[in-house]
Amino acid sequence: MKADEDKLLLADRVPETIPATSGAVSQAGSDGQAITECVGVIDRNGRVASLVAVGAILNWLAIVVGPTLLFTLGFLPLVLCMAYWRRVQSQKTRQNPLTRSLLRSPGHSLRKKIDDLDIEVNSTLTAWLMLPAIMCIYHLSDSYFRGTPESASRIILELFVAVALSLLIGRALLRKLDELRQFRLGLEGELATGQELDQLMLEGCRVFHDIPFPYGNIDHVVVSRSGLFTVNTKMRGKPKQGEGKAEIVVDYENNEIRFPDFAWRIPNKQLETEARWLSQHLSAAMGEKIEAEPILALPGWFISNRIGRGKVFVINPVKPKRFFVQSRQVFSDTHVSQLAHHLEQLSRNVQPSFREKTGWESDL
Repeated sequence: MKADEDKLLLADRVPETIPATSGAVSQAGSDGQAITECVGVIDRNGRVASLVAVGAILNWLAIVVGPTLLFTLGFLPLVLCMAYWRRVQSQKTRQNPLTRSLLRSPGHSLRKKIDDLDIEVNSTLTAWLMLPAIMCIYHLSDSYFRGTPESASRIILELFVAVALSLLIGRALLRKLDELRQFRLGLEGELATGQELDQLMLEGCRVFHDIPFPYGNIDHVVVSRSGLFTVNTKMRGKPKQGEGKAEIVVDYENNEIRFPDFAWRIPNKQLETEARWLSQHLSAAMGEKIEAEPILALPGWFISNRIGRGKVFVINPVKPKRFFVQSRQVFSDTHVSQLAHHLEQLSRNVQPSFREKTGWESDL
């Protein structure tokens, strides 16, 4: 009897357990479906957000690239005109009659720097003048492509950007103008020294200018029977007023030059490097030891006193015969001619303009 009662109790409990289990399974299925739907919504939202970000980027690109392309296309006629001119020049039946490279003139390297800096100054000025037009085009593009409404804050922000860009461009322009002034001052100094040194050729000397070497250029080189000299020109401005404003004192003991309002260290290392390189180069070319003497030229300054003696001799290049044509004889006339030949090879490298190289010229 006890066993039969247990079976009846078990039979009564089983139907109650089975419905409970099926309910849990159905609940779990509902939760899983909800999670799947949430994931799908998140994925769709992520895609929408990505599309919105891509759209915003493309919108900004349209605002920035559009005006830029317009300005680029504005220069297209100029580029086409220059290309057409070069083509016409190449088809002409006449060309530069010079078949030999030219000698470098005084200040040749500085002149090239000045030409490059002139282009940079003109480009900076052009950018400054075009800045208002560029800002207006960006403003109109922002209004047209993005539909950005007009507001005081927007105008103020754009004005702030325009002023900031103007200050940056103005600062760059002033820096380039100062650099251009220094280059032009240096060029005039090298021209003045070169014109004075060229007078030495009447005394049998050979003079060359702007000799290139691995660390820059040697402003002037003079070869005479009295020796081989490298000349470096330095230009220093004079004060407009004051007693003794054009006089300097060369103090070799303290290795400085005392100007009316400041003292300046003599650049011995630079000048000795130039003389040493030229000595080594010409010694190898000549097959014998050649020594060059470094000289510092300060055009426009009167040397009132010299204190002591130094490795670098400082001169005013006016009337240079007393410095380069002396009673001593270091080189013979043959040596002078041979040295001049090697120096000419270093200096004769300026290509004539508007000339096409022929086959035999390109091999030189």
